[in-house]
Amino acid sequence: MAQENYSNGMPHPTQRMRTRLALELGVIVVLTVAFLFFAPRAWMNTGTFIGLALVALGLIQIGRRETLEKIWGPPESPEFDRVRRCTVGMSALTLPPIAVFLVIGILARYWFPQLRLTPEQAQPCAMFSLNFLIALCCYLPWALLQQYLFQFYLLGRLRALLPFASPLRLSILNGMAYGMVHLPSGKMLTAVTIIGGVFWSYSYYRDRYVLPIAVSHALLGSTFYYWVYGRDIVGELMK
Repeated sequence: MAQENYSNGMPHPTQRMRTRLALELGVIVVLTVAFLFFAPRAWMNTGTFIGLALVALGLIQIGRRETLEKIWGPPESPEFDRVRRCTVGMSALTLPPIAVFLVIGILARYWFPQLRLTPEQAQPCAMFSLNFLIALCCYLPWALLQQYLFQFYLLGRLRALLPFASPLRLSILNGMAYGMVHLPSGKMLTAVTIIGGVFWSYSYYRDRYVLPIAVSHALLGSTFYYWVYGRDIVGELMK
C-alpha cells in the first residue's frame, strides 16, 4: 500500500488541494510563456523583471503560512545540521565553477580570443572592477528573490502535486523550469541555469535554507557575466 505521509510525517495534500494547486500553476505557466515569448521586446528589461518578481513575492507572502504548514511541514533535521550541510554543499558547488570561469576569462582576454562569448566588435569588460563589486552586491538580493520564488514556492507546489516523486526528480523538474525562463536570454545561459537550478533545488528540498543558495547564485551569476561573457551589466544598466 502506498505511503500517505511524507518522510517528515506530514500527510500528503488532499486531492482537492492538489487540484487547486494544479490550476494555480497552470495559470502561471500560461502567463509566463505569453510574457517571455509574445510580450514586446521593450518590456524585456531588468526593471520589468524586478517589478514582476516583487508582485509575485507579495502574492506568495499572502499564502506563506499555508505553504509552510500544509506543503512543506517541519524540517527533518536540526537547524545547525541543515545550515552546515547547506553551506558546505553550496561551497562545493560554487567554488570549482568560479575557478573555471576565472581561467576562461584570463585565457579569452590574453591568449585565446576565440574563447570570447562577447560579440567580435566588442571588447570584454575588465574582470575586476568597481562595477563588478557593485554587481556582486546587487545580485545577492535579486538571487534571494529568485530562489525564494522557485524553491519555497514552485518546488513546494511540485512536491505537493507529485507527493511520491523523489527529491531528485522534483529537483530536476524545478531546475528545468528555472532554466527555461532564461531561454530568451540564450541557450548557453539556459543550460547553465538548468544545471544550477537542479543543485539549488535539491539543496533547498533537503535543508530548507535559501541564503547559502542565493550567495552561490550571486557569485556564479556575477563571475559568469563578467569573466566568461565579458559583459559589464552594471555599466549597461547605467547607460
